[in-house]
Amino acid sequence: MGRRKKRVKLKRKVIRPGKYFQCPRCGSLTLTVSFEKISEEEKIGIATCGTCGLYCEVKVPTRAERIDVFNAVSDMAYEGSLESRCEERKVGPEDMEEHVGEEEGE
Repeated sequence: MGRRKKRVKLKRKVIRPGKYFQCPRCGSLTLTVSFEKISEEEKIGIATCGTCGLYCEVKVPTRAERIDVFNAVSDMAYEGSLESRCEERKVGPEDMEEHVGEEEGE
């Protein structure tokens, strides 16, 4: 005698934006976004690329997330104003350690 077939329940996967984004300048997946709080209404989103050294600061509202800062930086790149608004910095391990705690405690 055979057994009854069990019905398989599908689990839905929640898609969350990742920690790393694709850099609009060099195309590698090493762009990280961190935040610094200015006031109750605004904060600064800091986008840094570990490969090409892109460093960009964008003022955003407090409710903005990492993806919003990435979209603002990529919009600047497509407009052609990325080089005039952002600078190039050498990003080392000591720079990455500064923002690690800020990313977790938003």
